[in-house]
Amino acid sequence: MKTATLIPVVLLAVALSLGLVACDRGGEAPAPAPPPPEPVLPTPDPVAVDLGAHGAASLLPIPPGPDEGLRGRRRMDIDQLDASIQRVTGGIAWTEDGDPDDNLFEELASTLGKPDFIDSTQEDLTVSLLFQKFLGDAARSVCTELVQRELETPSSERVLLRYVDEETTPLEDAGAVQANLRYLLLRYHSELIPEGDPRVNPWSWLFESALHVNGGDVPAAWRTVCVALITHPDFYSY
Repeated sequence: MKTATLIPVVLLAVALSLGLVACDRGGEAPAPAPPPPEPVLPTPDPVAVDLGAHGAASLLPIPPGPDEGLRGRRRMDIDQLDASIQRVTGGIAWTEDGDPDDNLFEELASTLGKPDFIDSTQEDLTVSLLFQKFLGDAARSVCTELVQRELETPSSERVLLRYVDEETTPLEDAGAVQANLRYLLLRYHSELIPEGDPRVNPWSWLFESALHVNGGDVPAAWRTVCVALITHPDFYSY
């Protein structure tokens, strides 16, 4: 009787064991497929490229020569600037109300960087905004006085209106205006410019523009050219 009762129990246990094994096998994930092989690309053959006459380059700049005889431009000091302005204008200095004993460059020397050898011993030669401001003031002052003096001076003794008079315009005598501009560029900037050289064109344009703006006032137009010549870097640097 006991044996008959145990047989179903044993069979049930075996069935449950087989079911558990079957469930465990059914839950396993399939093994991943191996990755596809990488494609083998053909190695390209190098192609020679002609860089031409100007195609060669280097990662480093070409070193300068041992002594090329060149230097950077330098600004005039205050004494040089004062002397240069008086020279090109025929002796007119930047003064207060035309008083020859009241030279404004001397009064403003310390402000413009001239050393006093107490607080400073080296002159400041930078082209600062303050320097350009005072240079513009000086140029307008001396050029105004120069034009007034030129109108009362014989043409043979003039230093601004050398080849023109107070009525000469480009429409009346373009050659005389060009000649006067070339003369002024030589006097103020030490540039010897031959006739027909395009370097005079910007100055010709400036004169004609000033003439147009001020209603045809020729002396005022030459005053504009005078101011531009003095405030140009080619005048105050060397």
